[in-house]
Amino acid sequence: MMQPFRPKGERSEWRMIYDALLSNADYGDIITYERLSDVLGRDFLENRTPLYRARNELCEARKRWIEAEPGVGYRVIEANEHIRAAEDRKKRARHHLRMMVKVTNGTDLSRLTTAELVQFDTKTKVNLALYGVVMHEYRLRRIEGILAANGLV
Repeated sequence: MMQPFRPKGERSEWRMIYDALLSNADYGDIITYERLSDVLGRDFLENRTPLYRARNELCEARKRWIEAEPGVGYRVIEANEHIRAAEDRKKRARHHLRMMVKVTNGTDLSRLTTAELVQFDTKTKVNLALYGVVMHEYRLRRIEGILAANGLV
């Protein structure tokens, strides 16, 4: 029987990060790699995973978000930077969606069982519909940008 998850110490690392560094963090605050390492009692750069869970807690509990400050650590970004941060992730998601289509198109269907073909077909319909919506929005934004640049909207 599988044992339930237990943190390595008394508290999980994400909770240590959140409580010590993020629970009172304000916009513009810098959370350095050094401070993260001190809180964890280990080199933070060896495993950043706990920060991602702490970041999610920061977003849900306090409506704040952190972004990487290369070579330094992380910064609590201003509320007016959240849209850019979300758009950056959407741009990366578009790339992943394009790769999803590439993998789908590169599937040798002759190697799939009947059950796998049914699953493949179902997943492909949903995935391609999602891809279509995202690419349509991208196309509309490009057209709107061109119209705006020419003073037409």
